[in-house]
Amino acid sequence: MAAAAAVAGKLAQQNAVPKTLRLGDASQEAEAGMALCAVSASVAKAKRILLVTGAGISCNAGIPDFRSEEGLYAMVKKDYPTAVVKGRDLFDAILFNSPVSVSVFCTFMARLRSCILSARSTAVHKFIKHLYDCNRLLRCYTQNIDGLEGQDGLRLGVEGKSADVVQLHGDIHMLKCTMCGLKVSWSQEHFDALENGNVPECRHCSEKAEERTNAGKRCPRIGGLLPNIVLYGEEHPDGDGIGRCIASDIKSRPDCLIIVGTSLKVLGVRKLISKAAKAVHERGGVVIFVNNTAPAVSSWKGVIDYHIESDCDRWIEDLRVRQPSLFLKQSSLPLRPTKPVKKTSSEEKSQKSGSSEKILKAPATSIATDKKRKLLHDTDPLCGITNLSRSKPLRRTSGLTAIEFDKALAERMRHKQQAQELENITLLGNEVCGAIREHARQSAECIRHKQKLRKTNYYSSPLEAVVKLKKIDNTSAV
Repeated sequence: MAAAAAVAGKLAQQNAVPKTLRLGDASQEAEAGMALCAVSASVAKAKRILLVTGAGISCNAGIPDFRSEEGLYAMVKKDYPTAVVKGRDLFDAILFNSPVSVSVFCTFMARLRSCILSARSTAVHKFIKHLYDCNRLLRCYTQNIDGLEGQDGLRLGVEGKSADVVQLHGDIHMLKCTMCGLKVSWSQEHFDALENGNVPECRHCSEKAEERTNAGKRCPRIGGLLPNIVLYGEEHPDGDGIGRCIASDIKSRPDCLIIVGTSLKVLGVRKLISKAAKAVHERGGVVIFVNNTAPAVSSWKGVIDYHIESDCDRWIEDLRVRQPSLFLKQSSLPLRPTKPVKKTSSEEKSQKSGSSEKILKAPATSIATDKKRKLLHDTDPLCGITNLSRSKPLRRTSGLTAIEFDKALAERMRHKQQAQELENITLLGNEVCGAIREHARQSAECIRHKQKLRKTNYYSSPLEAVVKLKKIDNTSAV
């Protein structure tokens, strides 16, 4: 694996221009297959991986696209046939110049959120979670606002200390006041108002305006609640926090950068990728871009090493085939057998006396039911995951049912028995080899003795020796 990753690094240095690889060509061209193997090996070798994701990873999640004939924008356009609003303008700050475009934006966002609520995470989202579980994920920066990473248990946000996935363009599942900046969750009332093209009022601003009016003061403006997303042309309200997070991750010396499902059109994302790619190249790592469209050669020369022209989920499946060890989990390893629990004197007496109380209190480290439970300690030897190579429990817990525990324990004992058999075979082989060596030594010693006798001319020839022996025999017979 290390050799293949080194080959990938050398190839990347030789090709300053992004090298395009197609998954369909791997079976036809040996060079493409070798390059894909080298790229997958570099991913498997990496320990601190940075990811930058875009809308492409959510296309297989059940979210309709925006610009096709059956896309979300076409459905919204039916409700506003006279509105002259382009699809790309729905994510641009210029939409606030017209009340009609604002109404189209509200309806579009309400229906987009309905589609997102029924969507499910894709193979790429699960791959990100797997990297996090294996302590290989340094950070994931996403341009998506759907928050599908949260379905797999990843933390979303903008601060590096509290977020595994940094949302660069906001979160559609929260509403934010345009005046006071208050963030609230969606309610059915908010959804109905937005779907009808209306902007719901902020209750905090309304209460504050009512208090000032009752006090005889001037009434301030009341803000409206809109999805907490960042449009093109707007400054990110949490830009400073994201900048600190990026700087911290670059100082952590990432050794691999994977860019998935984005067209690389946003200026801020382009700067992020350039900085991260420089840090990765200093560590000898590889920058991989996975997308159906190729990047601009002039803009990404010396930044992106490999462009894999493929669907995002399909590349994950190809990576699983080429590097199956990357997707293994430690929880699948057999468990370490434990020492039997010593019985107390009271329990022994109850068994000897034949007491009717046959059910004893289970020890703290036993599994008595099929229900999953949490361990009392991280180092619980009964359910602690075991590293087979070192036969030492890791500091990690895993809730298992009794059936799963019995299967894992039996597997562990089978491994131990096989190891003992191999050790016995080795000892027997050593004894046989020792006997063979001793026999060979004695044979060699006899040969050397015969050669020594011949050199001293003790007998001039074998025939003379036979004659002399016969004379000796005849003399003794007489």
